[in-house]
Amino acid sequence: MPKLTIEQRNRPIFDYTLFQDVVNIGRGASNDLHFRDPWLSRDHARIEHKDGRWTVEDVGSRNGTFLNGKVLEGVRFLGHGDVVTLGDVQLTYFDDDATGVVKVADSEGSLSKGTVMIPSDRLLPELKARDPKGDDGADITDPEMVLAALKKTAAALISHFPVHELMARILELVFDAVPAQRGALLLRTREGRLDVVARQGFGADEDIRVSRTLIDTVVGEKKALLTMDALSDDRFGRAESIMMEGIRSILCAPLVSNERGVLGLLYLDDPVSREKFNQDTLRMVGLIANLAAVKIENHYLLEEQIEKKRMEEQLAVGAQIQRRLLPDRDPEIDGYDICGVNRSCFEIGGDYYDFIRKSETVLSVVVADISGKGVGAALLMAVLQASIRALVQTIDDPAELVQRLNQVLVENSPDNKFATLFYAELDLESHRLHYVGGGHNASLLLVDGEIRELHSTGPIVGLVRSVTFRSQVVDMPPGATLLMYTDGVTELSSASGEELGVEPLLAILNSGRWRDANELVDLVHDSMCAFAASDRFDDDSTLVVLRRLPADGPRSG
Repeated sequence: MPKLTIEQRNRPIFDYTLFQDVVNIGRGASNDLHFRDPWLSRDHARIEHKDGRWTVEDVGSRNGTFLNGKVLEGVRFLGHGDVVTLGDVQLTYFDDDATGVVKVADSEGSLSKGTVMIPSDRLLPELKARDPKGDDGADITDPEMVLAALKKTAAALISHFPVHELMARILELVFDAVPAQRGALLLRTREGRLDVVARQGFGADEDIRVSRTLIDTVVGEKKALLTMDALSDDRFGRAESIMMEGIRSILCAPLVSNERGVLGLLYLDDPVSREKFNQDTLRMVGLIANLAAVKIENHYLLEEQIEKKRMEEQLAVGAQIQRRLLPDRDPEIDGYDICGVNRSCFEIGGDYYDFIRKSETVLSVVVADISGKGVGAALLMAVLQASIRALVQTIDDPAELVQRLNQVLVENSPDNKFATLFYAELDLESHRLHYVGGGHNASLLLVDGEIRELHSTGPIVGLVRSVTFRSQVVDMPPGATLLMYTDGVTELSSASGEELGVEPLLAILNSGRWRDANELVDLVHDSMCAFAASDRFDDDSTLVVLRRLPADGPRSG
């Protein structure tokens, strides 16, 4: 579907799909595309679908509209790659069905004597003064002229240009230095396809036909290529593209990046003469292509930096929002010592814990681990949090609550997203804990020096609709301590690939080295850091301690 790529000064680039027949553009909020640009009129321009094609027109704006750098007058059809400029806003039109694209024609054959190839990394060393006549009988360009052209190119490319203006500028610099009839700048897409991003001498809807052999040589072998009589060249003479267009001379050079390989190619041809191109022309175009590749690579890096900064800003906001979904403080309840800590390995994560006061006498505690990491896990974590908080207020039975939660996640998450969960309700009068484990790690209950593992009472949550969960009940006598955690704790890996396991947690619980819930959490975390030889882990981790204070004071165990 056709789209507009929209660029504004100091703002992220974005795409607008042309899904409606009329798109009004201007500063007014009633427009389909409205921009806070003082140079734009309230109603500035219109893009409209007419007779099977998209058109653009100015609708009486104060400062005018420009199409490909020229003042727009009347209604004009848009072609693939056309640039519409309004104030500081630039709209580039892309048509997936555009006819002005590269058509590859298969060909076979061997090199003829009329073909010259130079590796892209050998262009400069061979640039030196020679006899007035070369082997091909053509006039040789003065090396000083070549160097002057390169200096001009380098100076022109220092300035920052919007991406499509940059491509057109590169091609203009080539035509200033080389007497070609037609030319195009082609860039490789992520899928490996060659797209025309700038052209000169070709019709707006004219296909640019290039032989497969030429592409394989220039792109695959990173060689600048010149065939001074394509009609008689064994390698290209049988190519459909050459036979159809009767091209006599072709010059082609790769745009080579040290980081990304071949970014694309510069293509020049002349249907009339075989004497306009020579080896110095080839060297000049090859060197301009190298300079252009550096500029394009820098542009890509700048775009990536802008995108990275935008993502970092969004992740920072996401992390801030997610932190607000977690408890901002540990609950203070007479007779109990409670602590919860969450650490994400990325800016945002998929671990979740919560304390919910269900009633005056019941505290709900939940620890969950969403499958995966990053943004996807964080979004499902938000769904989980909202669902649990809503269900807690309407459902009395913990098993039924997790049953309903399972249905919510099945209906609102992809097949590969689910959660393990430990949900418990503590009766503050009877000091009994009703819990449900949904495919989660066994929580550890320490009572009178004995540790009991509270295993899951049902499967993973959010994976299968028709499942059953059961609840279990345990007593919390004075001094009883419940340690809940996610698998980011026990599955933590050392440098040698070993996993921490549950044994260190059991040892710490039994050690008597901690006096309260906070110290217990700190000891577990210190053990994790020592095991991994780092304080940065490769998975999210959460620790929650629920401890009933002993009758005679806050001693451990």
